Amino acid sequence: MGPVIERLPRDGLLKFSEIDRSEEVTTHFRQIGKRLVSKPVNDSVPNFFAEGDAHSIPEIVKTWQPVVDAGGVLLGAFDDGHLAGIALLGGEIAAGVRQVALLFVSRPYRGRGVASALLEEMEQRARDESACALYVSSVPSDSAVGFYLSRGFMPTDPLPELLAKEPDDIHMLLPLADG
Repeated sequence: MGPVIERLPRDGLLKFSEIDRSEEVTTHFRQIGKRLVSKPVNDSVPNFFAEGDAHSIPEIVKTWQPVVDAGGVLLGAFDDGHLAGIALLGGEIAAGVRQVALLFVSRPYRGRGVASALLEEMEQRARDESACALYVSSVPSDSAVGFYLSRGFMPTDPLPELLAKEPDDIHMLLPLADG
């Protein structure tokens, strides 16, 4: 049985303190137009910080709370009552296109269908609101890019405002079929 997906309350971003984002990254991607180029790396990504830089819980809340307040859908994936993953379906960033603003799965729960369950819920909610596509600006790691590609996302021309915020991200689009 897969995780239980629930909508989190307005203050749910504070639950990022329950997510272990750490991972060992062996490949980074770079986007050139709609083409992806990979290169081997050996990066250790640390867990979220309690305070400090952009990867701290207070900064995540500060950055993403306006998206939640503007009608974004904050979702939690629970496994036996424990938060296994968290996602934020943002608003419309182009006509009929909703943003996958955040998607994190805690390290102990990776490879168990948590990210897929969260993405399926975001896809359904976007379809229910007549969206025709989902857009993600993904970190360039092999795990993140590989996941989105496996789910049907394709590299797309970056939206200038998102490219300016995250110039190293990989920008991808998933057309949504009806139903």
